[in-house]
Amino acid sequence: MNHHVKGRIAAFLAGLSALLTLYASLRGILNQKLYTDVAEAGTISSFLVTGSLAQDIILVPTALLLLVLTIRFLGKPSLKILILNLGLISFIFYGYGLYVIQGQYTDLYVMYLAIFGLSLYTMIYGLLAVRWDEASSTSLTKPLRASLAAFLLLIPLVLIPVWLTLIFPDILAHTPSDTYAVFILDLCIVFPALVIIAWLLFANRPAGNILGGVAIIKAFTICLSVAFGEWFQGFAGNLPLNTGMLAIFLPLTLVSLALVIWYFSQLKITP
Repeated sequence: MNHHVKGRIAAFLAGLSALLTLYASLRGILNQKLYTDVAEAGTISSFLVTGSLAQDIILVPTALLLLVLTIRFLGKPSLKILILNLGLISFIFYGYGLYVIQGQYTDLYVMYLAIFGLSLYTMIYGLLAVRWDEASSTSLTKPLRASLAAFLLLIPLVLIPVWLTLIFPDILAHTPSDTYAVFILDLCIVFPALVIIAWLLFANRPAGNILGGVAIIKAFTICLSVAFGEWFQGFAGNLPLNTGMLAIFLPLTLVSLALVIWYFSQLKITP
């Protein structure tokens, strides 16, 4: 199977993931009973009801952008579009991974499983579609590489102590918190990946030029979702605004957005 075919498979899976995500997130926004019914059953807390709604609000434009980019990729394949798609689908994978792991048994739970699985295989086929032997044709400026690597390292350096501070009381109480799925995905998958990609960038490895773009889009979308979710909790939820978390994630969102813009304006691909 050549890279072109793998790219088309990845695009097809991405398009399907985007459509299902669009439907599921709009259902959550337009019919909040979807989440409150689960909360009334005692499966999730009111905190997660508001958090899920906030995440759905971010997922709608994410899914729309992914769908548009997928259609464009099918018409004219491009490495930049593939990088964008991989970054966006990694956010969808993360978002629905939270729903799946924490057992958010709404009427759409089977669809959450489908989106989670589809997004995983989209990432696999998307990475297989990259011609890694030709990655040396990509280049980033030294300041951009260093900035990306430093920022990707900063995220685990800042958040690992915070997450562990939140985990240890739960361990002592033998009771998981509402956000235990975040700890699983971040500590087991996301943070190790960020460290590896940061090393590739510091070492000036060609693969880092590509994966750095995927990682910074992932970082931006996740930080945006968390920052918006923290604000939304204070605005629409039953809890006071968590200024500490907002103080962490709002700057991370703004810096990651600046790096996304810088990355795509500076990424050079030699034919």
